[in-house]
Amino acid sequence: MQATHYFSENNDLTMDQQSCSLPHTLFQTAKHCADKPAQWYRHHGAYLPVTYAQFTLRVRQLASAMLQRGYKSGDHIAILMENRPEWAVIDYAILAIGAVTIPLYCSYKPQDISFVLNDSQARVVFVSGGKLCNNLQDALESYPHSVQVYTLDSNAVETDDKRILSIAELEKIPLDHHLVEQQLQTLHRDQLATLVYTSGTTGNPKGVMLSHGNILANLEGVSDVLQLQNNDKIISLLPLAHALERTGSHFLPYAYGLTVIYAESPDRLAKNLLESQPTLMIAVPRVLEVMRNRTLGQIKQQPHLLQKLFHYYLTLAQKPQRNHLQQFTFQHLDRLLGAKIRKRFGGNIRALISGGAPLNLEVASFFEALQIPVVEGYGLSEAAPLISANPISDRRIGTVGRATRGVEIRIAEDGEILARGPNITQGYWKNRTATHETLQKGWLHTGDIGEIHDGYLQITDRKKDIIVNSGGENIAPQRIENFLVMEEMID
Repeated sequence: MQATHYFSENNDLTMDQQSCSLPHTLFQTAKHCADKPAQWYRHHGAYLPVTYAQFTLRVRQLASAMLQRGYKSGDHIAILMENRPEWAVIDYAILAIGAVTIPLYCSYKPQDISFVLNDSQARVVFVSGGKLCNNLQDALESYPHSVQVYTLDSNAVETDDKRILSIAELEKIPLDHHLVEQQLQTLHRDQLATLVYTSGTTGNPKGVMLSHGNILANLEGVSDVLQLQNNDKIISLLPLAHALERTGSHFLPYAYGLTVIYAESPDRLAKNLLESQPTLMIAVPRVLEVMRNRTLGQIKQQPHLLQKLFHYYLTLAQKPQRNHLQQFTFQHLDRLLGAKIRKRFGGNIRALISGGAPLNLEVASFFEALQIPVVEGYGLSEAAPLISANPISDRRIGTVGRATRGVEIRIAEDGEILARGPNITQGYWKNRTATHETLQKGWLHTGDIGEIHDGYLQITDRKKDIIVNSGGENIAPQRIENFLVMEEMID
């Protein structure tokens, strides 16, 4: 299915294409939109704004304090925190002093935290509090190195653990603008920005080394895929430790001057969408599957006539050509049904960005039928993470789009997808064997099997999942998995 461009490009945003670092990009953006909300966060039942001026001042304040405390370029500093405004402040402050951010998943168990801290040799950990702080303390029992913990939780500071201090105390140190500016001038694109630890489904997690330039290369090509506009608000839902969410709902909006809305939790997403009315949302397919299934479940509870009208509406929406009567009927049904459903997603969504896993054709077609464009892309943490994406003006459902700006894609003889470009990782932290296996002659071996048709990439399976039967035939199980995942009884 091909679709047309749904919105005007008269108000498109751009970013500094000559930026030398991620903090430099943020500060340049803030100069042009100081009074614009950079963040919205929920507090006491309402969403409150944080302007770009307030946000960047707090970044500078924290960066200055860290430098004065003796933290320096090259230090490894971890963040264990839910999606919230402070996550962004801390990340940019770490990057501004030339240090390396180590994002930790909130779902990590103490042993997982301990492994990542030991592997990365983090010197500092920023944590929100509560259960996360307790898990961190358990993890530090098997951490042999000296570490300082800064927490948002004042109750945690009252413990006997001398390693735990309040972030508020750190932020009280007077701001030294000159010290921060001096440090910012030393940053460059090849400098290591972050270690993103893979999920570890095939063994211990590996630390993917990404430079400022790797991530900036992703950001600079976004305008080829999606035209960002001045009134765009993106809701942050996926964990910020995930490369897709961090690049797409963190670095991207702050580079272009968008507003980031922090969702409270996946369970409250529907409520947060209604309250904040975002225009963009990044999601993994499972989130979209749940949204679709809940909508269809609610339709099933309606009178039989309304159910039939809705299914006829979906049928008309997916017709490539409609006659005058069909078009007239579709427009009326869209006002009667489609608009009300879109309202449940906030009413202003102009694009859903899907990544992280294959998107089922039925799910994509469902949202497209509701006049909510779906932009599906493909990538890996090792690519910061974007390799390809469907341009919103020419979406091809069932594919993951074309190679993004500066990226080359080719298919190896065995069908594996290979990629190279300025976004590709420098390798794995302290793991030469894995680096050599994954990066060969400049090409990233993705481990995915795919095909390219008319410039559009289609993923057919994971290389390790291919089944070879006794007759020598290759069988890809992904198609069967996609059928199963649509069953209501399978979660």
